[in-house]
Parts: sequence; C-alpha cells; structure tokens
Amino acid sequence: MLEKYREQYINRSIQFTFVDQKGIVVESDEVLFELKTGSSIYEFHPFFESLGAILESPEEEISFHCVHLSLEEDLLITDIKALKKTDGLLLIIYDLTQHYNSYQLATQARNESIIKTELTVIKNLELEERELFKNRFIQNFSHELRNPLTSIISIAKIIGDTELNGGQKKMLDFLMESSDNLKLLLEDILSISMIASGKLKLDVKIFSLYQLLELLEFTYSSKAREKGLEFMLKRNSKIPEFIEGDRLRLFQVLTNLLDNAIKYSESGKVSLELLFNQKRANRISMRFQVTDTGAGIPEESLTTIFESFTRLRSSEKQGGTGLGLSIVNGLLELMGSEIKVDSTLGEGSVFYFDIVLKYPLQLASKSLLKVADKKQAKIKKPKEGVRFKLLLVEDDLAIQTVLFKFLMNTKHFYVDFVDDGDQVMSKIVSEQYDIILMDVKLPNTNGDEITRQIRNFPFKNIKDIPIVGITANAYEENIKSYLNAGMNAVLSKPFEEELLIETIYKFLK
Repeated sequence: MLEKYREQYINRSIQFTFVDQKGIVVESDEVLFELKTGSSIYEFHPFFESLGAILESPEEEISFHCVHLSLEEDLLITDIKALKKTDGLLLIIYDLTQHYNSYQLATQARNESIIKTELTVIKNLELEERELFKNRFIQNFSHELRNPLTSIISIAKIIGDTELNGGQKKMLDFLMESSDNLKLLLEDILSISMIASGKLKLDVKIFSLYQLLELLEFTYSSKAREKGLEFMLKRNSKIPEFIEGDRLRLFQVLTNLLDNAIKYSESGKVSLELLFNQKRANRISMRFQVTDTGAGIPEESLTTIFESFTRLRSSEKQGGTGLGLSIVNGLLELMGSEIKVDSTLGEGSVFYFDIVLKYPLQLASKSLLKVADKKQAKIKKPKEGVRFKLLLVEDDLAIQTVLFKFLMNTKHFYVDFVDDGDQVMSKIVSEQYDIILMDVKLPNTNGDEITRQIRNFPFKNIKDIPIVGITANAYEENIKSYLNAGMNAVLSKPFEEELLIETIYKFLK
C-alpha cells in the first residue's frame, strides 16, 4: 500500500535522466518533462551547457539549487544533482516549484513586514522630532513674548494711575483689553503644548465648589448683562460643598465653555447647571452643563470644533483662536472625563461632561471653612515708615523700570540694581539685603545658578536671604527646578503688581 502512495506522489516530482560523455540522452523516465533518447541535453536548456565542465571536474557529485527551467508555458523550479558515472552523468532532477514559491511568498511577506516596521519607526521618529520642535518653538516663543508683554501691561497700569483725559482713558482701556487678550492667548497656547507633551499635571486638593460657582455666577452675570443676555446658575442640592480635585483646571474648563457660550449668543440666555448623577463611598458623579441660545453648530462640525485652531466659518466675526474647546477636551481627558455636545442650528448648543470626584466624608464643612479662610488671609503690609533693602537683578531695562516703579509706589523699599549675573555675589557680600528679586535668565550666570551659590554660602546672613524669582518660563517643570535651586517663590511673567508686592511682603521679617 505504501509503495503505491510512494509511486503516486514521490515519483511524480523526481526525474532521472542519464547522458553519455558527449551529452547525448541515453535514457530518461520523463516524469517532469520530455527528453527524447538520442537528443542533446545541451540543446534542451541553456543551463545544461555547464554539464561539459562537470564531466571534466574531479568531483564525483555536484548539486545545483533553485534552477529555473522554462518549458514552453510551464516554469519548473528545481534542484538538480549530477553524479559522475564511468560512462556518463546521472541527472536527478527534483521539482520543488511549490516549495520555492511558498518560500518566496514567506520571504516577501517577512521583508514587507520588516520594511513596514522600519517605516513605522521612521514615521514615529519624524513625529517625535516634529513634536519636540513644536514644543521647543512654543517654549521659546512664549519666553520671548513674556518680557515685552510684561512691560506693556505694567507700563499701561502705571499710565492708568496718572491723570488722563477721556480720550486717553478710552485708548488705554483698548490697550489693556488687547494686552489681556494676548496674555490669555499666550496661556492657551502654553496649555495646549503642555497637554500635548504630557507635561501638564493635575494639582488635586480639597476646595469649595460653592465658592467656585459663586465666582462664576458673579463674573458671567456681569458679562452676560453687558451683551444683553440673561445668565442663570443652577445647582442640585445633593452636591456637597467641598470636593477634591484640581480647582484651577476645572475653573479653566468652565470659563472656556461659558466664554464661548456668551461670545456666540446674540440674544436669549446662557446657563450653567450642576446636576447630580450618583454617590458611591466617598465619590460623587456629577454633570456640568453649559447651555446657550446661539446660532448652533452644523452636524458635520461637531467633531472638528474640538481640534486646535478650529473655528466655524459662520462665527469668524466673533474672533478668537479656536483653542478654547481644544483645551477643554485635553483637560477633561486628564480628569478622566469627556466633553460632549448637542446642538441645533438656529436654536443653540449644550456642552456637558460627567465627572467623578472625591469628597471628604470625615471632615466637617465648618473646619474646612476655617482652613480655607486661613489660606485666603491677606499678607500684612509693613508698618508705615518701615523700609527694606532690596536687590533687583534684571537685565531688561523696560522691566527694570517697571519693577522699580512698582516698588517705589509702596514706599517700603530701597532698591539697588544689578543687570549681570556675575555681579550678584560681590554685591550681596559687600551690602546687606533683606530680599532679592531676581530674573532667572541673566547675562553670564543665570538666576537659578546664582541662587544655588547663595544657598551654599558659609555665612548665614547671606545664605538665608529670601529670593523671589521672576521668569518668562511658565512650564511647571521649570518652576519646580527654580524652587529646588533654593528660590523661595517664582512668578511667571507677565504678573500683576499686587501679586508681586504681596509675594515680596510674605518673605520680609
């Protein structure tokens, strides 16, 4: 039985042919192809012309692999073994067409897979390089813009404190409004960059949700009234006052949604509703919902509006950069939530998100209020007539002038100037200072490096001098590195005059 199968399958794929010393076919079983007795093997196929050299070779056996034999309409891919005999050559021809074709397909698939993987790696590297370039550009752009913006805002504030006529006051208001818009744009671009690069981290703390809602109600009631709109705030009574989350980022999400709602509504009302979903253990699920009576959003645009720098053509007259909803989307993803929208053209839109936050079960609201009040307590001003000696380390003349004016307005400081990092140490060794206000980026030696030198100084009256850093770098990782260097506080440009003065007061003895 096995012999029958052997003949059926093996004999069909192997051909035996014997040729004499001159290459004349003596005998062939013609299993694979026809070779007539008495015909020349050299004339059958060009490959066999090499057999003459084999006959003269000292080797008794020679094998050839992957030999392609074109036979009219067929193509055989074979292995051929030539064995020398006393009166000629025995050719054993193996038909391995299927084997080689399968191998070729497997090899091709493997090569294509390797190429695809390499292309993916190259593409990822290219995307990483683009992302790195984009983030560096935004960081440098932000840094270079903050110094002149600080000067513009601060000088405008100083001018605003002088006597102005009606026309001048109106122009100054336009300047301040434009500066505030530019500041917000700068912060939006920075937020987008930080979200995209994964550098934005949530600062989770317990805070009063009621106070946050009261602030929003006060702010947007006024904004809505200026535009002839009605503003309404609703809150479910089951929602606790204190929750645990990132107050700043939640505030940023809600203000972006409310700003858009008021911007794109010409009449009617805008509302913010806080709905209760469920409570479980020490977690509460709630829905924030912002509703407007604006023009609505076309269905085909409901997904694209959350992309950066995207605006609806029908609403281009309202201005804006198209960053607000992109920031909302990114911040909510960090919080484990998702922004959703329902909209009807001509009737308005509803933006909403469900979010799960912790709330304190064990702490009483009363004690938390005391903690909150303590944190919000204002820094006490020094007594009238008391003056402190302050070293201002800043190389930008415009900002130097503005800061000097701010400090002089308090009537609490004697101010010395240094505009070169290399001059700071000699100055504080020769003079006694109560506090240092220091820019981070300076000629020769940067402010954070100078701070490390001061903190490592052997004399206590020098190493313990309070240092308030000012910087055009607004990335959280930059701020942390400056604090780790030994700065007591760091302010990002542009900053408010009140914040600067209060921060300085905080560290004065």
